[in-house]
Amino acid sequence: MAVTVGTDTYITQADATTYISDYHVNDYVGGSSDASVSNWEDLTSDNKDVYLRKATKILQSIPVVGIKATEAQTLEFPRAIWTENAFYTSTRSNFFPNDNWYVQTSVPDDIKYAQAEIALDLMGGVSERARMQREGVKSFSLGKLSENYGSGKPNTLPYEAKELLKPYMLGGARIA
Repeated sequence: MAVTVGTDTYITQADATTYISDYHVNDYVGGSSDASVSNWEDLTSDNKDVYLRKATKILQSIPVVGIKATEAQTLEFPRAIWTENAFYTSTRSNFFPNDNWYVQTSVPDDIKYAQAEIALDLMGGVSERARMQREGVKSFSLGKLSENYGSGKPNTLPYEAKELLKPYMLGGARIA
């Protein structure tokens, strides 16, 4: 069953493919694509839809700033975001868009691209190094080669997706 933008995905399969092709190219090797591009392209359309749906589910679980832009929308984006410090109750009866609200009229591209990054990650289109870092591995040694990754605290989102989502996540930067 195909994905439906606004219901079970933020990004179309075609736009996800374009993003992956455009942003997962190794510019240092004459423009050759990394393995994730060919892995994505080798998937059937149905399998791409499965990964996009799973990525949407992950995005839906992340606490984000604001509230849904409309009561009728299924997914969390677009958002209505209060731009000043003021008391706000979560009941819709108190929601009146005015100069203090920033209401997104469409889903930001960063959200769509984060979904594509998460879908790639789910299909295994990331390096072993990135996977180990996200799983909380503190260091790795192989013969005389060793690497330290920092705190060893697990992070479930791929780095690229987390960077794209930062402005929208609770505790992140302010949007205005």
